Amino acid sequence: MTQPARSPSQRLADARRRLDQDTDVWVATADPHTGAPYLVPLSFLWDGATLLIATPERSPTGRNLLATGLARLGIGPTRDLVLVEGVAQAVPVAAGTADAFAAKTGFDPRQLTGYRYFRIRPQRVQAWREASELAGRDLMRDGRWLVSDAGPAAPGPATAPAIPNDPFPPLSPVGWVESPLAATGDAPKQADEGAPPARIKFRPEVRGALSGLRAGDEVVVLTWLHQGDRDVLAVHPRDDPGRPRLGVFATRSADRPNPIGLHTVTITEVGPDAISVRSLEAIDGTPVLDVKPALGPAGRR
Repeated sequence: MTQPARSPSQRLADARRRLDQDTDVWVATADPHTGAPYLVPLSFLWDGATLLIATPERSPTGRNLLATGLARLGIGPTRDLVLVEGVAQAVPVAAGTADAFAAKTGFDPRQLTGYRYFRIRPQRVQAWREASELAGRDLMRDGRWLVSDAGPAAPGPATAPAIPNDPFPPLSPVGWVESPLAATGDAPKQADEGAPPARIKFRPEVRGALSGLRAGDEVVVLTWLHQGDRDVLAVHPRDDPGRPRLGVFATRSADRPNPIGLHTVTITEVGPDAISVRSLEAIDGTPVLDVKPALGPAGRR
């Protein structure tokens, strides 16, 4: 028999209890090149705001998290589920946090070779038990709780969706960068400082969008700088400690709340599933969000 739906505040309390007390989670990721999904059970530690997991850096899950920075997690049985969509970042972990992780999970990645910790920051949280709870299953959207302990959260800058009644949709990369640049330390700060040629490979479902692109076209490539630190709000421009710190909105730092890269490049070749470009400073495997023509003179647009 289908049970009556819980109140929003009860769902929130139950979801938080599961995050606090459960040990294991199903972690789903996707290959950045093919989109192939990969699902694995892992252990986790919840700190009240983020989930900490550990997995081998060279495992499919580790590679996918490093390349895309995206994960979907399922906690609990199918009839008492907490579903989390989040952004993931490889992080160093303080000894106290690593000790807490080991104490909760019975597993200490520090004793194994090749493991990395990943911190997952929820962007969407859903909770439901049966069909009666499908309506109202969203507890968090766009990283903001929609429910308080007393019930649905009052509208306001800390809790309301960015666009009322039109929640920001999750983004899916349209492709990825293929480049000889293997790590951020290999990449120049800007494209005109020695960036190499590169290819942008597109997913099969979007390849029809390549129609109309030609060699010689100047386009703007939007990337997701997946190794950027989303908690950074101010930096020394160009990592020069001799320059005053500025808010990241006044710089082109890859470390910023939403690490979107903006690259103006010239196409050198167009193929059925990829374009080749000159001078792209994004590293190999960087997700590509979009490609748009660069604006020319008003009369030629």
